[in-house]
Amino acid sequence: MAENQRVRRTQAERTASTKAALVDATIETIAEIGYHRASLGEICTRAGVSKGGLFRHFDSRLALVVEVAEEVGRRHLAGFRALGDAPVGEMLALTRSQSRARINAVWFELLIAARTDAELREQLTPVAARLYAAVDELAVVPSSGAGVDPALLRLMGTSLVHMFDGEAVLREVLPRPELEDARLQAAIELSNALVALRRNYPSVAIERSDKEK
Repeated sequence: MAENQRVRRTQAERTASTKAALVDATIETIAEIGYHRASLGEICTRAGVSKGGLFRHFDSRLALVVEVAEEVGRRHLAGFRALGDAPVGEMLALTRSQSRARINAVWFELLIAARTDAELREQLTPVAARLYAAVDELAVVPSSGAGVDPALLRLMGTSLVHMFDGEAVLREVLPRPELEDARLQAAIELSNALVALRRNYPSVAIERSDKEK
């Protein structure tokens, strides 16, 4: 019994190791040559796994890509969690670095491919929903955001992530470091000012909104 259990565990470990190798190879391939050039042959060569071996673990290329998206999301989220509870200026600088990280480039590739691939889009939608919901929650920082409506912090965090993501894509073709640095500084100043305003005058924006209605 113990021997059989040991063998079964070993087989499970081998399966997990092979799947991890295929996922890692797919991530590296997409990062280096792009989603549409990431053929199964290229992925298998990098992973050291035959195509037959791949299909023993994944029913299709799409199934592999979805698993890759899940892993990319986990790594991307781990990067955001590693930002910790830093001051606003440091937090935004680190957020921008996270948007420029290699793993985020893979995420961009998947999102762009999903724009014209309905099947991929359908599979990525729940993955993206979980990822960005988690990122939204991480925006509610206890120290720098104390006393501020959590919904506002989530909105600010999401908006800044989208801004830095857009910048990360554009700078691959048109880098503008001076403008990028000025944008970061402006984002820090605006974030500090908005947090201070809502902390000191929490009803201002709400009253204005009611009057506009």
